[in-house]
Amino acid sequence: MTHPSQSPQSTRLKLTSVADDHLRVFHRWFHNNAPERQTCRPISKKTADELVTAYRNLPESETVGDFSVVRLRDEELVGRVRYFDLNWRNRSAEIGYVIGPTFQGEGYATEALELLLALLFDGHSLNKVYAQTAEFNEASVALLQHWGFKQDGRLRQHHELNGEFHDDLIFSLLAAEYKQIIAH
Repeated sequence: MTHPSQSPQSTRLKLTSVADDHLRVFHRWFHNNAPERQTCRPISKKTADELVTAYRNLPESETVGDFSVVRLRDEELVGRVRYFDLNWRNRSAEIGYVIGPTFQGEGYATEALELLLALLFDGHSLNKVYAQTAEFNEASVALLQHWGFKQDGRLRQHHELNGEFHDDLIFSLLAAEYKQIIAH
């Protein structure tokens, strides 16, 4: 896992390395808030301690970066952002993000994504960042659109939820588009 040498930060937030206690909070957020809505992938039944052990045993990777989102004023953990499947040849990576349930609606996702995008486009000189989200996840779709992501595709009936299949959407943002957005 890649860790920031200097914590990227904004006026309210910073990205830090993921600590064991953060992993336990992420586990609680995920399992207490309809995990089947949050992912189309199989849902792990690991306990929080098993998750910590598994995470710490992951091999180092240059293609994954995982960060806790921490509020500066009180060091409170408010979320998590990550990139994965970083492809140096294509200069692209997929991203994921989550903001804790009690911190949603305060603009933290927008700000955390800004930090991650700066890291990827400015720090790693990527050409494209992309994300996959369920069509019913209106907050995630709105966040991506806010940052200028364009819908590239649709994975039809890709996300099972309560016995029904829903589409997932693929969005991407190119470096040139990102530069135009931050210039304004």
